Amino acid sequence: MSTVIAAIDLGPSSVRVLQHAAGFARLLSARLEVLHVSGEEREFVQSRVRDFCARLGPYEIDPAGLDIVARSGTVSDTIYREANNNASLVVMGSRGHRGLANLFLGSSSKAFLANAPCPVLLVPPTDVDIVNIADRPLLTCGPVLAAIDLTEACRPQLRLASECAAIAGQPLLLMTVAPAKLRVDDATVMLRERAHRAGLRPEALIVRRGRVAEEISRCALQEGAGLVVMGLRSRPRSTPGLIAAAVLKTKRAFVLAVPGG
Repeated sequence: MSTVIAAIDLGPSSVRVLQHAAGFARLLSARLEVLHVSGEEREFVQSRVRDFCARLGPYEIDPAGLDIVARSGTVSDTIYREANNNASLVVMGSRGHRGLANLFLGSSSKAFLANAPCPVLLVPPTDVDIVNIADRPLLTCGPVLAAIDLTEACRPQLRLASECAAIAGQPLLLMTVAPAKLRVDDATVMLRERAHRAGLRPEALIVRRGRVAEEISRCALQEGAGLVVMGLRSRPRSTPGLIAAAVLKTKRAFVLAVPGG
């Protein structure tokens, strides 16, 4: 069975990280692992994390059945090692009061996101939710926006975006930010070809011009997309967290970052 990892720092965002990790674990029929990176004694940390989870009754998280992992070390390296062991998804917050605070914006971002062994769901600093696990797990993200880099392989990204749209019962939108040298019509054709090769029939193909991060976040807002699925470059030319940060700052959409391949 695959694993969904909730990487929490016990800060304000941890409640929502746990909620969404639990929801996705049920949606994916995966086990839920709660990971906390701390230099404190392991048994003490595990007890503290279990107590924290016990206060989340409305989210139907049973602390007795949780796999709680306490580790010490560098946050990004520790999450990578855990995720590399059969994880299907890592869920983490975009802000916190400890090591996770700047994970996708600072130097740790490049180390983790650029080499992430599995998809990463980044939870924005807001009260907007995209899962409901009160009765049965539901994905309530609205339209799913797949932001495509036409210079990169995107099949894993498209596959996961399509699966999320199908689970949510919502339209799949494909968009790209075309460079100045590429005509909009040509970019549209390239998007259509990507969808065709993946066997997908998206609701819309959207081509924008401008700065990549800003245009993706603006498109997500205009289309009402609650989930933006972005690819992680195989050879990153800039900090991978820039696009994620721009989307999360809107406080309206989650980011699902998917390694290429």
